[in-house]
Amino acid sequence: MGLEFIHLMGEIMGKLINLLAAATVALSFTMCTSNSEIPVESNWELEYIYSEGNATEPPQDHNATLAFLKDSKIAGETGCNRFFGEYKSEGNSLSFDKVGTTRMMCPQMQFETAWLETIAKTGSFEMDQDQMILKDSTGNIIALLKKIAPQALEN
Repeated sequence: MGLEFIHLMGEIMGKLINLLAAATVALSFTMCTSNSEIPVESNWELEYIYSEGNATEPPQDHNATLAFLKDSKIAGETGCNRFFGEYKSEGNSLSFDKVGTTRMMCPQMQFETAWLETIAKTGSFEMDQDQMILKDSTGNIIALLKKIAPQALEN
């Protein structure tokens, strides 16, 4: 019974830490003024995907990125494959369209799928200095990204 209790407490603590991380991010963006324009020619690295109360970091050595390019184009990496497409933004609304990827098989395909699904679910964003939050159409936080230098994308 003792090991089961310790395992259960570990699971509960992990969920509480994820919930606290999501609440901290939400609170920090609620307290700041947000910029409602996507900065063209900006590059972002994924820090967390939020799903069902859990925060998931990219696997080690996975460079999951998103770049906003001229002419409403996007490009990025999933940690394995590269993707490209278009974005539409008005005010804080944000959506992605015509997203395509390269098709290499990699060990972390589950994470790649989660990142691409997060992009597809995006309905809005908030930004403060060097951080961007992506939200779904109901306003739930689905991802946290940090701004990176352009050369950081070329790995």
